[in-house]
Amino acid sequence: MKKLRLPKMIVKGIACVCSIALLSGCGMASDVAEQVADLNKGFSIKGSSSGGANYSNAAYKEDYAADDLWTENTSVAMAENKYNTNNDGEAPQPDNYSQTSASKRKLIKNVNMNVETQEYDQLMANLEKRVKELGGYVQSMESYNGSTYNSYGKYDADRYGVRRNANMVVRIPQDKLDDFVQSISDLANVVNRRESVEDVTLQYVDVKSHKESLQVEQERLLALLERAETLEDIITLENRLSAVRYQIESMESTLRTYDDLVDYSTVTLRIDEVKEYTPVVEEVEEETNWQRMTRGFMESVESVWNGAINLGIAFVINLPYFVIWAIVITVIVLIVKKVKKGKNKKSNNSSDAGEAPADEFDVKANLDKVATKKEEKKEEKKEEKKEN
Repeated sequence: MKKLRLPKMIVKGIACVCSIALLSGCGMASDVAEQVADLNKGFSIKGSSSGGANYSNAAYKEDYAADDLWTENTSVAMAENKYNTNNDGEAPQPDNYSQTSASKRKLIKNVNMNVETQEYDQLMANLEKRVKELGGYVQSMESYNGSTYNSYGKYDADRYGVRRNANMVVRIPQDKLDDFVQSISDLANVVNRRESVEDVTLQYVDVKSHKESLQVEQERLLALLERAETLEDIITLENRLSAVRYQIESMESTLRTYDDLVDYSTVTLRIDEVKEYTPVVEEVEEETNWQRMTRGFMESVESVWNGAINLGIAFVINLPYFVIWAIVITVIVLIVKKVKKGKNKKSNNSSDAGEAPADEFDVKANLDKVATKKEEKKEEKKEEKKEN
């Protein structure tokens, strides 16, 4: 009888363990099914012991719609600076700025400069060298070699216009921006300079916190996916997991864009090659009447001299046209002379045939008139003598 009691006790223990495991498995499966059902209805995942929050159906839909438009909203926020800068070039702190005081402020700096140079090639070489020394790079460049042709040669370009020019977009590390701007001022004549600073700290922190919350949701979805048993639950969790991953990647791209704009400042350069520098307003003093007359006279002399030079240049440029017109006019004159000689030959042939030319008849008539007048005068003189 003692030998039979031991197996019965073992069997009872095994049965108790199996029943407990079965009950706990059913509970876990029911918990997964319940959370997946809530997800299908539009609820967010219920928080476990580690924390979390429950949302209503409308709140979940509103949050999900905001997630889909997150990329668009953040890109718009990048283009808008919601805070004005102070005299130090930094944005003032809003009321809730204490949340971001622990982290480094995210400032996007942009500089636009128009410069002039009389040594174009040397300036371009020095700029490229300086950009490499500071650890930056040329993002884009467009250059023009000034090869526009016109009938006046290079008059307009030499005196009034710009010969060669270039447009450059340079990215410089933010801590080296002041050194690069100073280098440009030393190498060229700065005509115009404009700087702007945009504080994107709040936008950056907002995107980062939203990304972290989505990463927490991603971990919970993965945990539920491991415990899911039905095909319907697996498909639902995978669909939501794909949407969460897409949003995380989009926000990571936005954060990388912010980091790039903050770490590397943008410098936009317009470089013009000129014959004479534009005078700086601060260095120009008020002119006296004598200085104005002197300057006006010198400008007039220069204008006359340039006009004479351009006239000679235009004559040389148009010389082939002059030669062509001279040949055409010479041919026309020779043709006219040849036609006149032909007419004279015809008139001579007609006189040889016995036909008096009209010119000979006119000469004879004039001689007859002169002779008759002489005879009349002689007769008048004879009559006067008789009377006396």
